[in-house]
Amino acid sequence: MQPTLDNELTDALQYTSLGRIRHDTRHHWWTHSPSRALDTAVTRLRIGHTRLNAHLHKLGMTADPHYPWCPTYPDTPEHLLLQCPRHHSHRTALLQSLSPLLLRRPTLADLLGGSPDPGLAFKILKHTRTFLHKSGQLHRI
Repeated sequence: MQPTLDNELTDALQYTSLGRIRHDTRHHWWTHSPSRALDTAVTRLRIGHTRLNAHLHKLGMTADPHYPWCPTYPDTPEHLLLQCPRHHSHRTALLQSLSPLLLRRPTLADLLGGSPDPGLAFKILKHTRTFLHKSGQLHRI
């Protein structure tokens, strides 16, 4: 069997940060929203190319990889979405909105549309976008 571009891309995804979330190269309609800023933020979080300090530090663009308000924690998507005490109230609202979807302890992949069920992924991403908007962190992503 001759390798195709789609097969090569699919194989390559497993070696990237996006591979933790997507397992194929198909268009995922549920990842799009009416807000370009929110779509861009979600895409950056999914591929790991953000303006967060941990990524900028890897690129040699900042001396400190830590979160500005949590000086002992790396400034990563995981910290921003799942751990940072600065965003506790927004995260609590996010988790409460996800509980009817039977998602009690979401992972980063869950929050960024990694569910194999497109309908569920769409609903989760809607709540994640709300968190990103209300937390006021879009400019950092």
